[in-house]
Amino acid sequence: MKLRELLAGVEGIGQLPEHSAMDVEVKGLKTNSHACGVGDLFIGMPGTRVDGGEFWQSAIASGAVAAIISPQAAEKNPPASECVITALDMTKACAQIAAAFYGYPGQKLKLVGMTGTNGKTTTTHLIEYLLHKANKKTALMGTLYTRWAGFEQTAAYTTPFAVELQQQLASALNAGNEFGVMEVSSHALAQGRVMGCQFEVGVFSNLTQDHLDYHTDMEDYFAAKALLFNSDYLTGRAIINADDVYGKRLIASLNPDKVWSYSVNDSTADLWMSELSYEPNGVSGRMHTPKGKIAFRSPLVGQYNLENLLAAVGAVLHLGLDLQLIASVIPEFPGVPGRMERVQITSEQEISVIVDYAHTPDSLENLLKAARPFIPGKMICVFGCGGDRDRTKRPKMGKIAADLADVAVVTSDNPRTEDPERILKDVLAGIPQTVNPTVICDRATAIRTAILQAQPGDGVLLAGKGHEDYQILGTEKIHFDDREHARDALQQRMKLQK
Repeated sequence: MKLRELLAGVEGIGQLPEHSAMDVEVKGLKTNSHACGVGDLFIGMPGTRVDGGEFWQSAIASGAVAAIISPQAAEKNPPASECVITALDMTKACAQIAAAFYGYPGQKLKLVGMTGTNGKTTTTHLIEYLLHKANKKTALMGTLYTRWAGFEQTAAYTTPFAVELQQQLASALNAGNEFGVMEVSSHALAQGRVMGCQFEVGVFSNLTQDHLDYHTDMEDYFAAKALLFNSDYLTGRAIINADDVYGKRLIASLNPDKVWSYSVNDSTADLWMSELSYEPNGVSGRMHTPKGKIAFRSPLVGQYNLENLLAAVGAVLHLGLDLQLIASVIPEFPGVPGRMERVQITSEQEISVIVDYAHTPDSLENLLKAARPFIPGKMICVFGCGGDRDRTKRPKMGKIAADLADVAVVTSDNPRTEDPERILKDVLAGIPQTVNPTVICDRATAIRTAILQAQPGDGVLLAGKGHEDYQILGTEKIHFDDREHARDALQQRMKLQK
């Protein structure tokens, strides 16, 4: 596509310059000036510390056809001999250019967009699983990875930035996928990363405290999430959790003909459950849907996973899947890495060890309540809080662990550039003086101590990092996997018992 054609519909650029580069074929899009090659278009994105547009000269010297930069970066007055174009809103311009360059793949795939604080990863995996069981070719994009048949790539962000996102969508479409299931973060919505995408289904799980280091307050956070459900993005049906306060608000703001609400036990919702029976290996009951009611059995435990299941069923029912098929395959769902994931090295293991990504007050509370019925002995919770993030949730998580676990082990998560000891003090501030927590700053030592000290029948919950295989100390990312450290500790426990 020629540069002139590519920029024709981009907002905020104004009249295009008369430059020979305008009739050159653009071969690729780059937001890193060092990655530019001959025929690329450089899009200089403003950052928190530096405006990438300031590096336009390096990009063009490397062969870029032209550079799109902010008015602020253009204050250095690029010479007229170079094709340097300003855009008033670089985020919007980048998204629109990327969608046009890749042929609007986000409007050709049948997209499911999933947003909310908790439940996005489990629900999107459930949707992907159910579509696969119906022999529907499906791409999945989210916190863990981007994948489809024959392709898998570890994710750097829950929702990629516009250029990478559109490239992935185009690749998924070219690989023959009909559906795309995507986790859509509040950051991505606020920053316009998904502009150019149209969603046949939009799912909202819940809204609880998180990301207040980025959003000004909960209202700002909610407003970002709600963007997914406006007409710019959602063309089909909204599936919304009616058990959540913010979900209720969202339902009230939308056309009721375009919404299916879901609730675990409220019979006024469009999707709900009855006759629930909880067992150590899952839950069974009857599911009521707009397409009929049916008995079901699920291997997932906890009320929040029932909500995730209802959301997924609602999404695939709207996409045309048969309810009988859905119910028949739910029992075999394999689960999600780092979400209520059991670590077991032998069938005779005396204690249970569970790894979960719970890193917000709400998700930690849900984890502890969900695990309690399956732990006959003491419940030991090992957890921490991330550095350079919302400090207000730290004492809240400390209190939740103190109230719901028998033993609270406070340790490091990803301290980043904060002093780990300061983070621990913030967490301990929420723990009542009547509770005596174990405090071990080194996470590996904390995991080992909890597992070695556990008695037969006890359960050790390792919360906060889930699927992550790294820990961020300062500005360095080191290899660290809770599951690996748990297995090592379980092996050591076995040796000590011999």
